[in-house]
Amino acid sequence: MQLEKRFNLARRLRISVLVVLAITLALDYFPVLTGGVVGNTIIYLLLGLCFVAAATAEVLLPRKNNQKAAVPLVEHDLFFIGYVIGLIALFTLVGGRSQIGLHIAHPVLWIFVVYATIKWNLDRKQAKKAEG
Repeated sequence: MQLEKRFNLARRLRISVLVVLAITLALDYFPVLTGGVVGNTIIYLLLGLCFVAAATAEVLLPRKNNQKAAVPLVEHDLFFIGYVIGLIALFTLVGGRSQIGLHIAHPVLWIFVVYATIKWNLDRKQAKKAEG
């Protein structure tokens, strides 16, 4: 597959993840939107699908000399984690309550924050090393 096609497919997957994630979290925090039809199992499946799509997008990113192609900050893992935290905070502030137990202080969420921060820092250092 050509590098440009792989990059575009990865970008589309990442954008799709953002949209599906926002809808999934809205359904989780406000089950009345569907009349209670969407249960915990469907929420978990949608979150799992988002995780698989995000991982696939990461694998699809073209690499040269073990360095992946540069992506804008809005497409970086750190942005995704910030996006999720922002959605959780917003939905909590407007009165939503997660059916599956997601909240700002959830430990798994903060493990991803630490991972994304370290990864972003390493990617930034690699980019500087490649330039200089």
